[in-house]
Amino acid sequence: MASLPLNASVCTLPSLQVVELASIHKVEVYSVELLLVQHSDMDTPHTAQFSQTDSVDLVLHTAREQFLVSPQEETRLWIKNAEGSFERLCNTRVTVLDAALKTGQVVVMETRNKDGTWPSAQPNDTSSTLEEEEDFQGQPGICGLTNLGNTCFMNSALQCLSNVPQLTEYFLKNRYLEELNFCNPLGMKGEIAQAYADLVKQAWSGHHRSIVPQVFKTKVGHFASQFLGYQQHDSQELLSFLLDGLHEDLNRVKKKEYVELCDAAGRPDQEVAQEAWQNHKRRNDSVIVDTFHGLFKSTLVCPDCGNVSVTFDPFCYLSVPLPVSHKRVMEVFFVSMDPRRKPEQHRLVVPKKGKISDLCVALAKHTGISPERMMVADVFSHRFYKIYQLEESLSSILDRDDIFIYEVSGRAAIGENSREDVVLPIYLRERTPARDYNSSYYGLMLFGHPLLVSVPRDRLSWDALYHILLYRLSRYVTRPSSDDEDDGDEKADLEDKDSLPKPGHVTEGSSQDPGLEQAGPSSRVVSGSRAPVDNSPGPSHWPQRARRKHLFTLHTVNSNGTSDRSTFNEDTHAQPYIAIDWEPEMKKRYYDEVEAEGYVKHDCVGYVLKKAPVQLQECIELFTTVETLEKENPWYCPTCKQHQLATKKLDLWMLPETLIIHLKRFSYTKFSREKLDTLVEFPIRDLDFSEFVIKPQNDSARELYKYDLIAVSNHYGGLRDGHYTTFACNKDSGQWHYFDDSSVSPVTENQIESKAAYVLFYQRQDVARRMQTQASSSKPPASSACGAPPKSESMDVN
Repeated sequence: MASLPLNASVCTLPSLQVVELASIHKVEVYSVELLLVQHSDMDTPHTAQFSQTDSVDLVLHTAREQFLVSPQEETRLWIKNAEGSFERLCNTRVTVLDAALKTGQVVVMETRNKDGTWPSAQPNDTSSTLEEEEDFQGQPGICGLTNLGNTCFMNSALQCLSNVPQLTEYFLKNRYLEELNFCNPLGMKGEIAQAYADLVKQAWSGHHRSIVPQVFKTKVGHFASQFLGYQQHDSQELLSFLLDGLHEDLNRVKKKEYVELCDAAGRPDQEVAQEAWQNHKRRNDSVIVDTFHGLFKSTLVCPDCGNVSVTFDPFCYLSVPLPVSHKRVMEVFFVSMDPRRKPEQHRLVVPKKGKISDLCVALAKHTGISPERMMVADVFSHRFYKIYQLEESLSSILDRDDIFIYEVSGRAAIGENSREDVVLPIYLRERTPARDYNSSYYGLMLFGHPLLVSVPRDRLSWDALYHILLYRLSRYVTRPSSDDEDDGDEKADLEDKDSLPKPGHVTEGSSQDPGLEQAGPSSRVVSGSRAPVDNSPGPSHWPQRARRKHLFTLHTVNSNGTSDRSTFNEDTHAQPYIAIDWEPEMKKRYYDEVEAEGYVKHDCVGYVLKKAPVQLQECIELFTTVETLEKENPWYCPTCKQHQLATKKLDLWMLPETLIIHLKRFSYTKFSREKLDTLVEFPIRDLDFSEFVIKPQNDSARELYKYDLIAVSNHYGGLRDGHYTTFACNKDSGQWHYFDDSSVSPVTENQIESKAAYVLFYQRQDVARRMQTQASSSKPPASSACGAPPKSESMDVN
């Protein structure tokens, strides 16, 4: 229905209104009779008449007058539908007609409680709890948030945002109600803004020790499906979503016009920057823009034609990189060929993008063993998960992997007729007599650490191998006395022993045949899974395995160590895996488990590799450093007419009132994922950005570039798990507090800086002074600045 002319006169009749227009046309508008009730007294309705062209805001104003609600109290309306359900009237700027209100419909007015909650949001059986909460009076803003299940990331982001003074005042003074944008297609119908406002009002009412953000969590999950459920997320990602959602819900621009982005095209930076900011404000104008948005200059240079593209783009926060070390510390165990030496634990510094050969070179500096006489393996569950080649990348090794480096004989054959050595992977197994199955490997269990043993190819016999292994195990395996075996066996053993290498002697030759089988990911097969019979190749002259009674027996097995391989292919030279099988009694008698598990730590393990702390200014310098675009994100050069890997440089042009700095601690590449635990030292006060802002500066307004810290979001833990907390400065008391979900406690300034700092919130000093001036005009002055000791001690909420 069109709006009525201002010069129209209205005649009121019992059931209708007759509007007499200045012209000869007349329009009859039927009035709507509504039943107004209070939420606290649903049985006492008040009848009021409204025109269909009246706004819902007039209905709310009439209800407030009727029920004598003070101007300081906040109210909202509900309508009762025919089926008895209730529906919120969120947008009070629409007409009665647009809201589909009908005569006789019940309109309920609800008044917000003193503790910031709404009566309709409380369960029916919590009246006593509400009275206790309203009786409690603490410092406004000192309120915890209950962890609903992996929601510490959300609590941390909310606590940081809640302690941005100008934004919190905006919500506490209900200025947001006039700016809710219900028709923005990019927004969330005002629901995120209203849910956040409810949280702020509860937290800053001073009537809660902690609150449950269940409604807010539900709203966030409704509009951002990635936050559905109770998985752990990133506090910065939620913060980014929340700032964008609040901006669109509170955008003063109701209809966004199309704005074409223009390049500088040689024009002065001042002109281009002003044009870019004005274009941004033509589409985006909210309290979020006023508080958090700044402007940076982006310069792209084509590497082929030299074309320079300059644009000015708005930002809501700065994601600054941390200086990354190109070195990596790895812990390995070195296993010598000398059986008398225990395995040694080493801590090695290697290139992050290095190869396995770099790991061997680093170890060679500690041991004096040539890198060519080393083999690197990942040991998992008493077996070789993988045996690495020298050219493989170190990025495939994770910090949690157990890496063993074995000394073997020389890798390369000296000449065509020289004798080659074969490197055999050796497993240890114990027979379990309690399980009697037809297939022997079902009753065998792996134990201990596997070995890589060099054996001369021309001595690949079972007896020779038995004595070689007996020698390699001699540190923790006791040789049987002459009483344990008959004379014939002993004599045979001595004859075999005479052909063994002497202790300390190393046979030159190739350590690994090209066909040596390697254990891969499939080696995580459980021992109960039966592998098919494998025609494993091997020397045809190998004699039968068990001619006499030994301490253990030898069997060829697959890479899992779970199945026997009793036949060999004589046409190839690939070597099998060998299992040393122990009977329980023999193992108990001759095998020293304590000695077998023993190892020594090299002196390098005791060295503490301290990472030098990084200044926040260094991170900002890195942010403004020239970089080359990656292949996945090329730039289209309008001169070359093709995509180019251009150089890009970002410079700060204009800074916001509240500057959010996101430290990029989580590093994701094609080859690795890690969290950087570098200590970033950041100032609590007087963070000076004058040297980073390239916009011509006014020397008389230096405070426009100086910032004070007001909040920090912390992350403890690693990539897969962790915990988020918050340090925040209370805007009223100036006292710093530590927010750990529902627990809140006061802290001092020297506790704020840590390796866990993740997102920093800084407030410009001129804004802080403006806020203090406004506050001092209405109440006694608070502390001079965040971080300054308050005059009265704040409460400790646990």
